[in-house]
Amino acid sequence: MAIVIQGFSGPFIGRLGPAVGYMWKRRNCVRSYREHIRYPNTAQQREERDWFVGMVRFAAEARQVLKLGLARQAAEAQMTEGNYFVMRNKQHFVRYEGSVQVDYSQLQLADGPAADVYFRTPRFEEDETVAVDFEKNGSLFHSSSEDRVYLYAYAPSLAKGLLSAPVPRRRKSVAIRLPETWNGLEVHLYGFVVDREGRPSRSTYIGMGRVDHYQYHGAFVPLNKNWSEFVDMANEANAEPHTTGPSEAPTEGRVPTIDLFGDPPEVP
Repeated sequence: MAIVIQGFSGPFIGRLGPAVGYMWKRRNCVRSYREHIRYPNTAQQREERDWFVGMVRFAAEARQVLKLGLARQAAEAQMTEGNYFVMRNKQHFVRYEGSVQVDYSQLQLADGPAADVYFRTPRFEEDETVAVDFEKNGSLFHSSSEDRVYLYAYAPSLAKGLLSAPVPRRRKSVAIRLPETWNGLEVHLYGFVVDREGRPSRSTYIGMGRVDHYQYHGAFVPLNKNWSEFVDMANEANAEPHTTGPSEAPTEGRVPTIDLFGDPPEVP
């Protein structure tokens, strides 16, 4: 129902037949009424929606990287960095048997004329730090030792990414500290350079790895194939009945309950 403001022939607000009246920047405007169409939620539509949502979520999480690496191309294409990323990488998000699979090794997070570097094999160190050494690209001469080198880590199971602080090219090594909640998870690594003029290089897919240990009471526990069995054994030991009296000290060597993604519990 519409509300007429100045008589029958004056402006109105709301729906009036096939038209809708509204205010925009203190102006009375009219547009045609759009019927709401309800589409069936078919399996094909859900698959299409998951495919699109997967790309948008990755772009949203990597927005800091895309602003550094794709801003110029996006501006030339009159797009946002996220939309440009989707247009550039949509072929690497593949719909397969009702799910979406991503070829992370083919994703381009940055592209530009800056001189890139050769990234070496990443090292997953004991304190959840990932370090990558790099060398100057000998075929490119227009570079500066003060160019900034970045490292980006992405954990698919969490849909979370982390951008490192920049280091100058002359440092020849870049590192990033991962959260403890990433321990044992698959992590994909990318690297790129931004020169003194703010121009990016083409991003490089460095590889995939995982933190293979867990810090517990100052010690590093390996996250190998027996880790889940170790956690089950520890929790079962804690669940056994304990018959000590009120004045008796707790049994020494009691294994505390372990939560892989939480803070280590205190030992009584």
